[in-house]
Amino acid sequence: MSILDPQQIVTLVEILVLLMGIGITWVVYHGSENAELPGDAREPPPGEADDAVPDTRGRTL
Repeated sequence: MSILDPQQIVTLVEILVLLMGIGITWVVYHGSENAELPGDAREPPPGEADDAVPDTRGRTL
């Protein structure tokens, strides 16, 4: 016999899955460039053009 009834077990599992999802999301984005806040983004010098160097990272055909 369990101390918790089935409804309490379901609620507990839902809470644990939610916390694991938050934890996994934090681990994936922690330290990545996607994790920076809008105020933390690096601003280029005013004289530097935005497209001075072609972006060769990523997928190609």
